[in-house]
Amino acid sequence: MHSRSAGRIFVIFLAAAAVCLPASGVFAERGRDDDRRSEIRGIIKSRPADTLQGEWVIGERVFKTDANTEFDETEGNLTVGSCAKVEIRDGKVHEIDSEPMSDCR
Repeated sequence: MHSRSAGRIFVIFLAAAAVCLPASGVFAERGRDDDRRSEIRGIIKSRPADTLQGEWVIGERVFKTDANTEFDETEGNLTVGSCAKVEIRDGKVHEIDSEPMSDCR
């Protein structure tokens, strides 16, 4: 009986270890994605005239947006003089968000 109990405990241990292994892989993968993302905040100095797609100057940097870029104006309109956050993923502008002016000071 003793060896049977030890065998069951070993099987339970292996099952628990197997459940934990995929989780560490998920965290490692998430870390790699985070390395390809960045955020920049700044004042909008210029933007496309009658559309959201085109060339934006936010802070001291130039950004080009296209049909895949998302825009969020929850904190206000994305107008010249307002504060914005640019989210970059894999070297491309993923999203431009309006932000409170306090975030740009």
